[in-house]
Amino acid sequence: MQKSPDQILENAEIVWQENGAPYSSRFADIYFSRQGGLEETEHVFIAANRLQERWQQLDAALTANVSDESANAAQRCFTIAELGLGTGLNFLCCWRAWQQLQPERLRLHYIACEKYPMQTSALKQALASWPELENFSLSLLKAYPDHSPGYHRLQLRSQDGGSAVTLDLYYGDAAELLAAQPLRERVKVDAWFLDGFAPRVNPDMWSPPLLATLARLSRPGTTLSTYSVAGQVVRDLQGSGFQVSKQPGFGQKRQMLHGEFVGTGQQSPAPPLSAAPWLRLPEHAPSSQEVIVIGAGLAGCSTAYALARRGFRVTVLEQNGEIASGASGNRQAVLQCRLNNAVNAGWQLNLQAFLYSVRHFNAIQKELGDIQWHPCGVLNLDTAFSARRERCPEVRLDLYSEQVVRRVDQLEAATLCGMPIDGGGNFISLGGWLNPAALCRFYLEQPLIRIISNTRIERLEQHHGLWHAYSAGQGLASASAPTLVIANSFAAQSFSQTASLPLVPLRGQVSYVRESDATRALRTVVCGLSYMSPAYDGLHSTGASYSKDISDLSISAGEHQDNFAGIIDHFPIGTLQAAAITGGRVSVRASTGDRMPMAGPAPDFAALASLYARLGQRDRQTPGQHPPTFPGLYVSVGHGSHGVSNCPLLGEYVASLIANEVSPLQQSLSDCLHPARFMMRELRRLPPGR
Repeated sequence: MQKSPDQILENAEIVWQENGAPYSSRFADIYFSRQGGLEETEHVFIAANRLQERWQQLDAALTANVSDESANAAQRCFTIAELGLGTGLNFLCCWRAWQQLQPERLRLHYIACEKYPMQTSALKQALASWPELENFSLSLLKAYPDHSPGYHRLQLRSQDGGSAVTLDLYYGDAAELLAAQPLRERVKVDAWFLDGFAPRVNPDMWSPPLLATLARLSRPGTTLSTYSVAGQVVRDLQGSGFQVSKQPGFGQKRQMLHGEFVGTGQQSPAPPLSAAPWLRLPEHAPSSQEVIVIGAGLAGCSTAYALARRGFRVTVLEQNGEIASGASGNRQAVLQCRLNNAVNAGWQLNLQAFLYSVRHFNAIQKELGDIQWHPCGVLNLDTAFSARRERCPEVRLDLYSEQVVRRVDQLEAATLCGMPIDGGGNFISLGGWLNPAALCRFYLEQPLIRIISNTRIERLEQHHGLWHAYSAGQGLASASAPTLVIANSFAAQSFSQTASLPLVPLRGQVSYVRESDATRALRTVVCGLSYMSPAYDGLHSTGASYSKDISDLSISAGEHQDNFAGIIDHFPIGTLQAAAITGGRVSVRASTGDRMPMAGPAPDFAALASLYARLGQRDRQTPGQHPPTFPGLYVSVGHGSHGVSNCPLLGEYVASLIANEVSPLQQSLSDCLHPARFMMRELRRLPPGR
């Protein structure tokens, strides 16, 4: 089956020169100067953009204005974007310069675009040339993704624990991926490294549309530098709003180029039209770094953690006495990539969220805390898939690299499982299982997070820019803050502001099966019509049921039987016995009509409907204002049974919106998550004037 152009990702074609340096056979060009790649980076990019001087000045200003929390929140992240990751040398040198300075109130966010990324083995070989960067390169190599297009967010810490940075890798066409960044006036890049292969061999990396996108993502004072002084590059940069000057180059290059965005007159390009203007993200400037999160499940805890990492002080309100007491409280949660059969926003979101969770859990388990993460792989059996084929189109494996999913026959499936199995299937090698309550506990152990339990919030009110959360029977607010995140599953419908969210509560029962001598050998999660995990403290988890009837939340013997029947026939007769069921757990998940979560700003549904009804057909296509939302109110709900895959990345996403930082999601993904998307589908059916 032919692959879609949207998801083809080719790796770099490398020829190794006699001196050990990589050479691109695709572009017939070198990756770095033969006179010294590290010195070239220091001269052309670090020094030319005055990075350490600017970091020091900005950090000092933030320290001086520490009492002005709104300014602090708006300026605490410095963003650099590079065209052409290559060997990663520019990023690593930048990271080293950052650690040398170690700003106190500033964080570093680095974006690198690469259409043909190196494979890990090639990158490792290239970086071996610079042992002085090993403190940083080893961290990059541990998290580095070889394959899969789209945005990849990496949270990195140097090997000596000295500094942490955020690295976004944009795999694919730079012009398309940068243009896909949601446009928000407060979210800009501070410095650009233009380091693609030379314009004569790679003109796409220097095209006027791409340079215009750079301008749209820049603010007055944003700088850029490049080794190229080609006349067309100079003219196109000037035409895009950059003031440029030639400066002494490095090595045999007599000159290089430095620029600063001024964006005056006709040079400033108009912002692109959104494909979904009614789903544009709002502009929000929090008056302080206080945030309330309602809900201590995976959605709430992951969001609280992402906010705390950015310096926000977070209060988590939980209605029960224990965290992760709802759908996030099962003993074993399975992480696997939700596979699709078409290239669309859902495919991209599921892929990016899965790969982010894998990196995230690996880093936590190895370096930060025990979350019982077991990357044992997940096997989806063909024998189960055949029973669903009438309802579900066959998964297209050509949409994924083999690192994500690959075909295995019955013999290999049995080897992977550690016991006989009734067929082959699709094996997701990076998947596995973890204990979600342990993950939630890790999230909430951050020093900037406090939790208030046994507090059921019944209403939300906003006064003078602050959200107040009132618990049942209390006249005083349990907590107040300028920003509030609702992450309490289907209970979000109990608040007047979010009562219109179309959430579908689904009962789910997991059955616990006592391990036997035979099942103790199970080494991977197996998914038939039900799933079965490897044993944890002597028990396998199987399930899980789906039911819209949530009136009875007691354990159901019938659902135990259904869970067991969905997996027992995939193993040899006698391997599993019904008598081995020794309990279970019932919880209620919240899903949506399109099976995608809702994450982002909370719409003011009444104001949105009223505004839309007043507009004519033309104005409905291009509204002249942002869609009405409740300022400072956000949601993260509707994760269904995929919270362990979705929540880590969507916690990052919601935190990036609150902090006015670069989004980890493309605009199309933001649109498919937007809490207003269902209402907009209904409103579009209304004739003008209705």
